[in-house]
Amino acid sequence: MVILIAWDDSDGWYDHVLAPIVNKSNDPSNDALLGTTGLCGTAQAGAYLDRCGYGPRLPFLAISPFSKENFVAHTVADQSSILRFIEDNWRLGQIGDQSFDAISGSILNLFDFNQFGDRYPAERTLILDPDTGEQPGRQW
Repeated sequence: MVILIAWDDSDGWYDHVLAPIVNKSNDPSNDALLGTTGLCGTAQAGAYLDRCGYGPRLPFLAISPFSKENFVAHTVADQSSILRFIEDNWRLGQIGDQSFDAISGSILNLFDFNQFGDRYPAERTLILDPDTGEQPGRQW
């Protein structure tokens, strides 16, 4: 199990560093904000407007028995990284249509899925008893 906590609308309280430009959106208003002409204004044909980059950097927490202990990641991730984790973990494929999950950073570095050795093999399917919710045949 993994509990992921992410939030939005900080108004920049957490950080003063401008996030990277990750998507060209043909948006001159964002160029004015950044003070550099052309950062957002050379989009590919058919690109959606107002999707130039990330907002302020915010804390992101991953709570799990598989989380790395005392670990702080320094990779660029966003809320769509949660979606990408789900898509990659269960091999669902990506949404497409310029969705940010295709370019989002991975959060796999937050976890150590090998820490329990062969007790929890990565490719094992876990089926719980529908009446008790317990793992059949497992002695805790």
